Amino acid sequence: MYRNKVDKIFAPVRMWFVIFSALCFGGMQSACNGDDMDEGAMYTFTGETVTSFCQKDPELTNFYELMTRCNADALLEVYGHFTCFAPNNKAVEEYLAERGYDMSSVTEDVARKVVYNCVIREAAKEYLYDSFVAGSLSSTSMAERFLVISFESNKETNEMEIYVNEDSKIIRADQKVHNGVVHVVNKVIQPSEQTLLEVLREDGRFNIWATVYEASGWSKEMEALYDESYVNTFGTDLWDYNGWQFKVPTACRLGYTLFCEPDELMEKNGLAGESRESILAKVEQYARTYYGSDDLGNYTSKKNPLNRFVAYHMLNRQMATNAMVFDKSQLITPEWATSQAEYYETMYTYHLMEIKAGNKINMQKSGRYVGLDGNNSNIDAVNGFIHTLTSMLVYDENVMRNDVLHKRMRFDAFSLIPQFTNNNIRWNLWTVQGANGYTVTPEFCGEYFTYNDAGTCLLWGSEWWAAYQGDEINMKDGYDFTLRLLPLPPGNYELRIGYNAEGWRGMGQIYFDGNIAGTPVDLKIGDTENDPRSGWVKDSETSDNGIENDKMMRNLGYMKAPASCWCQNPSGVLRDFHRALRYIVGQYTFQEYGAHKLRVRNVDFSGREFSIDYFEFIPVDMIRDEDRG
Repeated sequence: MYRNKVDKIFAPVRMWFVIFSALCFGGMQSACNGDDMDEGAMYTFTGETVTSFCQKDPELTNFYELMTRCNADALLEVYGHFTCFAPNNKAVEEYLAERGYDMSSVTEDVARKVVYNCVIREAAKEYLYDSFVAGSLSSTSMAERFLVISFESNKETNEMEIYVNEDSKIIRADQKVHNGVVHVVNKVIQPSEQTLLEVLREDGRFNIWATVYEASGWSKEMEALYDESYVNTFGTDLWDYNGWQFKVPTACRLGYTLFCEPDELMEKNGLAGESRESILAKVEQYARTYYGSDDLGNYTSKKNPLNRFVAYHMLNRQMATNAMVFDKSQLITPEWATSQAEYYETMYTYHLMEIKAGNKINMQKSGRYVGLDGNNSNIDAVNGFIHTLTSMLVYDENVMRNDVLHKRMRFDAFSLIPQFTNNNIRWNLWTVQGANGYTVTPEFCGEYFTYNDAGTCLLWGSEWWAAYQGDEINMKDGYDFTLRLLPLPPGNYELRIGYNAEGWRGMGQIYFDGNIAGTPVDLKIGDTENDPRSGWVKDSETSDNGIENDKMMRNLGYMKAPASCWCQNPSGVLRDFHRALRYIVGQYTFQEYGAHKLRVRNVDFSGREFSIDYFEFIPVDMIRDEDRG
């Protein structure tokens, strides 16, 4: 019935948000057993709020006083889904004493820092003990910092203990209250206020890396925490579109990820030196094998091999180890789970890094890859995370071009835009606090995604919608938008767009790298089962399990969706859902490394939307033997 209401932007959202608005965000894997803690340390629902619980608990009175000092007590009384890592009285006293305060002299700003660093507010869930996994929690604290969970076995009891930001141990878990949950910790949570360079210097394991990172000049370029040029032209943080509410970022946060070889590994590869000059000379010489010999000695030059060596270790998005590869099990078929991969452009411009499930970097067909030391990663800095590598990471032209990246590369539209990751939009659209999704200004994403003033951008997601990774970018009204796609090695490729056909979709003209790409594409095609325009026929209804049907669809410019993706509505793989299609844009030859841009312009002027779900690039020579995953 709702599908006839094409004037509504999110008919599927209306249906599923009503039914499932009370569901928790999916995909959390159980990482430890609650039985590892003493029964006395585990509570059930008390009927209190976060504020009243802390006020009445004799171990949390200092924390309650800090809440009242910064007026956070009123906030933590209201309805919501709060996760509070409350430090006990001793922890608060030690924290204040180290800074020259006591409970009578602590300032409002200091109190706010303590409280905001330890409280997370979510839309539809709290973080309970059994749901913790190693890595960062998916939502930031009220101080807009990611909290990192780690596990450590108690040597005396042999029980698993959970730590927040490495130092704060959870000593009482799951104190459930009316508006969330309180976990009592034995130390005030203190996210690092040091930059990536400062953390590298002080850590003690990355002295060589700190030297080359500083010499390259990249450390200076990565100090900013926000894009100061961003202006929220909506003038509000909650924007109404036809009765639907969309959050608008009030600031544009920046963030980075560094993959670093520890000193021990660098030394094994002959990159140690007795002085700064000798270290830089050795690393530059090592890097010449892979990055050329331009501007030798000028380490801040982007053409210098040492500079490129450093740049290939860095991403302009902040990601913990559990946030690198999509792993929501309800949207991945089990037999394909280990083959999931994400592709990120490094800060060595136009050069990609592949990260597969298990955080295996640049995995070759032989099975060789660069791994992460999980016990020494997620090292927190104010502007990003540092992860420890287990082997040397380089961009080997022959290996990357002819092995690692010579494959079908599927990538979600949201993965292209670092601003979506840094501002906690990607993979967090299923339950948005007080809204149906996000919107961003035309300039928010910089070169990665722009659109015209006449267009409307709506970002939404649902685990109950037939979309790759459960999210879509929907452009409406008089849209004219451009996405910067993955930069690829030179070669011959076919480009495809994945989408979900619906009656309320519209028609847009596609341009690729500035050239018109065929006739306008109509995203209503495939809306009805057995639509002759797409040629889709269910595999089970053919005599050869869909082999000839696949060929016929290709002749029409379409493909079925991947068999590796699971859909919960209707239940089954996306390949078996007639509306889930791939549209073949065309085949292109790239002579050199560079950015590739896809532009789509509205040509039907009906107000219908153009939906972007995911993309695929595949070398033309691999199409004949392509699998269905």
